[in-house]
Amino acid sequence: MVLLLLIGIPVGLEFLTRIVTHATGTSDRFTGAQAAGAINSYQLRFVDKAGQPYMGLPDSGELKAVRDPLVGYRLAANQQSDFWQINENGFRETEPVPSSKPAGEIRIFVLGGSTAFGQLSSNNQTTFTSKLETRLNERVAQQRANPNQFQPSALPFRADQVQAALALPPRIRDGQYRVINAAVPGYASGNDLALLTQQVAAYNPDFVVVMGGYADLMLPSTDRGSDVPGLEQYLTSGGQGFGAGLGDQVAAWFNQLYIVQGVKHYGLQRQQSEQQLVEPLNLYAPTLDATLSDRLPADSAELDQRVQRYGNHLRQMVRWASANQKRLIIGIEPEISTRQPETLTPEESAILAELDNSYLEQMRTGYEGLAAAANQASQLSANAQVLNFYPLYATFAGQAFKSPVGLTDEAHTLVSDRLYDAIASQLALQPQPFGL
Repeated sequence: MVLLLLIGIPVGLEFLTRIVTHATGTSDRFTGAQAAGAINSYQLRFVDKAGQPYMGLPDSGELKAVRDPLVGYRLAANQQSDFWQINENGFRETEPVPSSKPAGEIRIFVLGGSTAFGQLSSNNQTTFTSKLETRLNERVAQQRANPNQFQPSALPFRADQVQAALALPPRIRDGQYRVINAAVPGYASGNDLALLTQQVAAYNPDFVVVMGGYADLMLPSTDRGSDVPGLEQYLTSGGQGFGAGLGDQVAAWFNQLYIVQGVKHYGLQRQQSEQQLVEPLNLYAPTLDATLSDRLPADSAELDQRVQRYGNHLRQMVRWASANQKRLIIGIEPEISTRQPETLTPEESAILAELDNSYLEQMRTGYEGLAAAANQASQLSANAQVLNFYPLYATFAGQAFKSPVGLTDEAHTLVSDRLYDAIASQLALQPQPFGL
């Protein structure tokens, strides 16, 4: 009788919870039918070639990734959520990207980690890659519709007319611009280099934008790039054993119960959201239980080695761009520690309150090293340019960050504007002298 009560009471509560939530129209808060939110949607879920999660590794995320010996890991093709869509190439695009570039298409590939991917953005269209593509194609449309508002292809004869013509905005190269988001959450510069040479180069890009830096500061100098988090720990422990994997599956089943979801949703929602905001998503660590502090360099020598690795990878990318006559833009990604106190929103203040002085100081020192390494690498070729976005949001009005490096939709617009200015200046066409 006691056993029946012990079983019957939880079962009865579960059925009652389901009936109430369905009757009140709140069941979508407790089921997987609707995305559990941006955090869960953007969390990587590592699966094998058959699409099954590795037993013993976390599998709560929705963004599927597959291990790849050449690049560490890659996004699984043909998947989507309420927040993102991944095409058949494994890129964050709605349409496939053919390997053969159509006539008149100008391709701009964006590589990088979580910031470049647009982690925590509302959808594909709110990322800086999508906004950049829209601006470039709008500029071409304006030039075609109103040619007299831009510099002519050939200068007029009279000097006064020449002066008036040169005062107009320059035209950029005519064509169909396509900005392709090939970034992968968690990637460091070593992964970007491998992806560039092993996959992206085959798509014949005209421009390559590499946005990163933060992951390199957090990646141990003994690692060349990011891999499946906790993989080494998982392998050396024999996959944590069948019992551990079974325990994870039982825990997952337990957490799906409506009554458990209700307690989490209403009782622990604020506490969990605050913790997750401070910890950047998909930040690689050799062990699964590593904290943000664990990832910081232990001393200045370790920091120097991490910066040197970043610079070495950039130099290889610059040499590739020079040899293949491609344009390379090295973007140093923004980070929350540059925000001025008077511009902080309550959400950003909550994030900074959880970041200790050691973290903030290491970010300032580390980013100085990243900028120096990037500038040094860019000097190897006129085809390379550096854009330092680290201080970009120091006085930004409104919320810029959702996490230490996760940008809001509005903040993505500012990145796209800066990239547009840099790319448009390189694409500007000079009018020919009269009579030529």
